[in-house]
Amino acid sequence: MTSRFRLIALIGLALAVSGAAINPGEPIPGVDIYLGKNPGGSPIVVATSDREGRFSARARVERGEYAVSTACAPRQACPPNRQLTLTVDGRPVRPDARGVYLFPVGGSLGTVMLTGRVEIFDRWGRQNGTPR
Repeated sequence: MTSRFRLIALIGLALAVSGAAINPGEPIPGVDIYLGKNPGGSPIVVATSDREGRFSARARVERGEYAVSTACAPRQACPPNRQLTLTVDGRPVRPDARGVYLFPVGGSLGTVMLTGRVEIFDRWGRQNGTPR
């Protein structure tokens, strides 16, 4: 009887860790936000989402195109259907057809302000049950 209880408890824990208990619209804390020059620049972590899934960071950049991406820490339950809401210097940046967030920088050298939120979206592209 005890081993059956342990099996049920382990299955429940596995479902919770796999993200099955996460609902659309919920924030994802602890996600690293990477910024890298496109193409070929080495991405660096510029921020990590807080418990509300929000982040903000100033990054020093030079002229060119930049890509923003996300990654979760090892052994962290991070659902594949995460969505990034991103603004750069107050302007929204949407993903391209490949899901890559790109933005241009026209000046020779300066800083940009990245802000946003990482949250769960369901597989139909709805947040909190509302179609996007």
